[in-house]
Order: sequence, then structure tokens, then C-alpha cells
Amino acid sequence: MYIEYAHWAPRKLSIVLILIIAGIILITINVSARLYNHEPTNEYELPKNALLKRTSNPLRSLLSPELEWCSSNPFLANFKRKVVMELEKKWLKWSRNQFSTAYDAMIEYIFETQQGRDQIAKFVYPVSLPLPCFSGDGLKRYGIRDETGKILCAINNLKHVDKCVIYSLGSNNQFDFESDLSAHTHCEIHTYDCTSLPPTERIERLSFHKICLGKQPSLQSHIFPNVQDYSHAARKPFDKKFKRFQDILKENNHTQVHILKMDIEGGEYAVFADLFEPINQIYMPYQITFESHWWNKDVSHAIMHQQMFSQLWKLGYRFLQHEPNPQNRACVEWTMLRVFC
Repeated sequence: MYIEYAHWAPRKLSIVLILIIAGIILITINVSARLYNHEPTNEYELPKNALLKRTSNPLRSLLSPELEWCSSNPFLANFKRKVVMELEKKWLKWSRNQFSTAYDAMIEYIFETQQGRDQIAKFVYPVSLPLPCFSGDGLKRYGIRDETGKILCAINNLKHVDKCVIYSLGSNNQFDFESDLSAHTHCEIHTYDCTSLPPTERIERLSFHKICLGKQPSLQSHIFPNVQDYSHAARKPFDKKFKRFQDILKENNHTQVHILKMDIEGGEYAVFADLFEPINQIYMPYQITFESHWWNKDVSHAIMHQQMFSQLWKLGYRFLQHEPNPQNRACVEWTMLRVFC
């Protein structure tokens, strides 16, 4: 864990927040409309070839217009493409109605109504239409604790991968996630945390690095709530050692990461800002599980939160599941696969 916090002082949400979110969504819809140039004929049906087009290789989707079916992703080995592409039609329709959906979700989030348990997720994807995990082992939590364990899909598929790689960002001196995956896979595991210590007991194929990943880490000190109350050693994360994703890959001689796990208390924004650099996009992980943070309903987190998930859609990621943090609904656990690459 890169940062711990003691408590957050509640602040009122300015109308600026709604306007910014609305602006982001409208821009996204505007660009999408120019790309699609088609209207649906009924609730879930699109004009023929409007959503899908065949190439000499796999299927493509207008939600990720520059990409195609990610045949290299081992987690997709058992996936039914026809089912997924039918879901793409429904996700596309959802994206076109996103302003109305976001408006309703924002009302729930601001006033924290009883119906608001999934309000954060409603900004990200249609919660009733997750990507199914087509696998014998299905979705499963790895790690013995709810707060440190993460839900993953089709881990058994890694048995057929000669060299699989797992990156785990943030440990808070707890390694049950790494230990569980070490027992269930033959993967090389790398844990990165500049604020914690290495495990006291040996874990097979695990390398611990007292380093954090990300871009411009000093931003964290300006947007986290109650920075003066941090009790963790990472009170000033910009004083710690940070490296960029591309440098880590070179040092480890890795060309692909199969699983990326993050639980770094808001540091995910700096990591994704680095991952989204064009030079890194071909190395994007096949499966990502992480916790997102939108603290205090503030503008800074709102902007980055929406841009982050919008970019994940464009880069071919689809959402398998989400799990709100029972202690703070502004924090949500996600699991996603790169379906298009």
C-alpha cells in the first residue's frame, strides 16, 4: 500500500463537479458519434456491419476502433466471441446514453441515496452487463483476506503459457495475494512498493522491489484528503523512489505482463498515466485488478476517474466485475480483461 489515511473531512460537492463530468461525457459522445456515424434501429440492434467488421484476422469493435480481438491474451482462450460481440452492441448503446446515466448516478452519489451502492460503477460500465468469465475456474478471489485478496478470471489458462508474469503494486507488508498466486501458477511475480518491507518468509518466484511505479507522483500530495493526517511512511510519496513502466520492463527483460494488480490508495492514477503513454500501450497487461479511489467527491478525482476509465475502454478493456469497498463506497475494486489489443 503506497499511502494510508486516518480520516477524511467531508466537503460539499460544487456544481463545478457536475459540469466537468458532463463536459467529459459530452466530448466522449461527440467523438464517438463522428466515429460511428450510425444510429441503432432498435434497443440493442445496430445497422449491419456498423459494430463489427471482419478483417483477415479477428473481429473489431467501434468501442475500441483501432484494435482487434486480442488473440494473444491467454485468458480469452475459452471465450465465446459471438457472445462477447453481442455484448459489445449493448455496451455501445450504453455509451451513447451515458450522459443520462451519469446524471442519475451523480444524483445518487451526491446525496448518497439507498440506491447508491453502485453509483461509482454506473459511471464506468453497465453494471447489469458484465463481461462473463468463460472458464472452468471462473472468477475467483486470490489472497486470504478480503482487503488484500483480488478477484481474477481464468487463472488456470496460465498453465499453457511458457513464461507468465505478474506485477503486484502495493503490499502494505501483506503478501497473501502473491503467496496464493505462487501456489496456483508457475508465474514470475514482482511486487513493487516503495513504502513497505519485503516478506519475512520466502515465496516461490517472488521478487520484491522497494520501488513505486507511476508518473509525477508528487501530484498525490495535493489531491489526497487530509495529507497532514497521514500516519503511513508514504506521507510524502514524492520523496520515495519511483520508476516508469517502460524502465521496469527493460530491467526485468519482460515484453508482456499477464496480470497487473494494484492497491495503492489513489496511486493508480499516476500508474495509468504512465501506462497510457503510446510507447507502453502495446505492453498493456492482459488482465488488471485494482482498487479505484474517488475521495471526497472532489473535482480532481472526478476528472481523472472518468478519463482513466474512458481510456481503458478505448484500449480494449472490458469489465468482469466490480466490488464496492464496504467501508467507503468511493473506493471500488475492479477486474478487467483486455479483449481487444
